[in-house]
Amino acid sequence: MSRLKSGLAMLVIAVVAVVGVGCSSPDEGQNSAPVQINLPDGRSVTVNGTPKRIVTLGGQWTDVALSFGVTPVGYYDGIKLQSGTTPPWFGDKLNDVPLLNPNEEIVAEVAKLKPDLILAPGFASMAGGFEALAKLAPTIDKISGEQIDPWQDMVTLMGTILHQPDKAKEIINGVDEKISSIKEEYPGLEGKTYAFAYIYGSDQISVLGDESDGAAKLFSSLGLKIAPRLVRESTKTGQPRIQISAENLPWLNADLLVIAASTPQLQKRFEGLPGYKNLSSSKKGANSMLSTVQITGLNEPSPNSIPFAFDQMKPALAAASQK
Repeated sequence: MSRLKSGLAMLVIAVVAVVGVGCSSPDEGQNSAPVQINLPDGRSVTVNGTPKRIVTLGGQWTDVALSFGVTPVGYYDGIKLQSGTTPPWFGDKLNDVPLLNPNEEIVAEVAKLKPDLILAPGFASMAGGFEALAKLAPTIDKISGEQIDPWQDMVTLMGTILHQPDKAKEIINGVDEKISSIKEEYPGLEGKTYAFAYIYGSDQISVLGDESDGAAKLFSSLGLKIAPRLVRESTKTGQPRIQISAENLPWLNADLLVIAASTPQLQKRFEGLPGYKNLSSSKKGANSMLSTVQITGLNEPSPNSIPFAFDQMKPALAAASQK
C-alpha cells in the first residue's frame, strides 16, 4: 500500500509499495496497489486500483487531471458557471464533459456519473452533502492546511493515485522550467515590489498581503515581493487578503500592479481614480489588467494556468523589470 500523509503546510509523501504474494509481476502489483491518503481533517481515504472515472469539483484538480491526460467524467468550475467562459488553459478538452452546479442536486448528478474517485476541495462544509459524496466513491477534500492547496502537492498526489510518479515529476519540472525562463528573461524583477488586487465593488478592493499565499509564492519565484505597506496591513489585521477602499489607492504603489475587476465598468472607474496615474507602476507602464478568468489562474494556480497567466503579464513584467 502507498501511504500519503498531509501535513499542515504541505502534502508529505512517503511511498511504501507493498506487493503481496501472488502471480502478478511487481509492475502489475504496484499499478494496482491501494493508496491511502491521510487528510488534515483526520480522515483516511483509500483508493483501490487506478481510477478511471474521476470527478473534479474544483478548477485546480480539473487542470491537474488534464495535465496527466485524464479527462474527468464531470467537473465543477466556479469561473465557468459565473462567466460562461471556460478557462483557456483547459483548451477544448472539456467540451463534452458535464459541468456540475453545486447549487443544484450535485450529489445526484455526481452519482449518475458512476465515479471511482471524487476530488472535492472545499466541499467538506456542505451540510450532509460531503458525506453523501463520500458514499459514492473515495472522496478527497483539501490536502493541506493552506487556504489554497499547493499545486505541486496536488500533482504529486495525483501521480501517486494514478501510479505515475514520474509523470508527476515531469509536470512539476515543466512548470518550474517555465517560471525559471521568465525569471531569466527579466532579471530586473529581483527585489522589485508588486501589488495584487481584485476590484469587486465601486469602493471595494481586495488586496494580497500574505507572502505565504499561493499566488504570492508564484510572484516570489520571480524574485518579486509584496509592497511593504500591504504586508504590514495584512499582519496587523491577521488577514491574508485585506479589504481597502478607493481612498487607499496609494497603498497599491509598487513596481508592478496586477489587478482585475469584476466588471468592465469597475475597471474603467478604477483607472479614472485620482492618483492612479501617479502610481509607480502606472508611470512605468507596469500595470497588468487581467480578466476575472485570467487572474483566477494566479489565485488558484495549477500546471497549465501558471504559464498562461504569466504570458498575459509579460508586457507588465518587462516594464517592471526596468530600472
